[in-house]
Amino acid sequence: MAELDLFGEVPPPVAATRQRQPRTRPSVAPPQHSWFFALRPAVADAAHLDAYAEKLLALHGVTGKRVGPERLHITLELVGHDSDDRVVEAACRAADAVRFSAIDARFDAAMTFSAPSGPFVLLGGDGLNGVRELRTALGCAMAEHGFTPQRSYEPHMTLGYDPRHRVERIAIDPIGFQIAEFALVKSHIGLSRHEVMRTWTLSV
Repeated sequence: MAELDLFGEVPPPVAATRQRQPRTRPSVAPPQHSWFFALRPAVADAAHLDAYAEKLLALHGVTGKRVGPERLHITLELVGHDSDDRVVEAACRAADAVRFSAIDARFDAAMTFSAPSGPFVLLGGDGLNGVRELRTALGCAMAEHGFTPQRSYEPHMTLGYDPRHRVERIAIDPIGFQIAEFALVKSHIGLSRHEVMRTWTLSV
């Protein structure tokens, strides 16, 4: 029997309180690999571009992490993250269907993209039209094999990353390289390593 309070009334029962547990979202492991098609300069061209990049970045105060000559590239199309063999094989079949002549890539501008990591990139106008046309051909072939290529595309080559110092678009002395093939690249995320899995020669 409940005890009376000083005024002779039975106190109301105290409701039991249960602490609400915070909701936790299931953790999703970050991807370990990224697969993509890319245009890569030959060894001599990569060395030339790397030397150019060193001077250009220093000139504009970009002091963050550099992209080494072995990883310089122009991305054509993403295949996926941690893609299984079935997806990679479908991407390769799409690439097998592409028929395209060798082209030149020429950059005439540079800027920092808006991504948080501050990628400093080379860009181009008409000098990259061949790249745009090749990417369209590859994207169409991939669409026929179940992929969904992005509609927008801005060909570029990343030279380095500096989130603290950003550069508006500037004109630069033109620089480029000849493209005789495109490659399927497996990027080991976080390890700064690109693994070329297969290449396709550009010739009609």
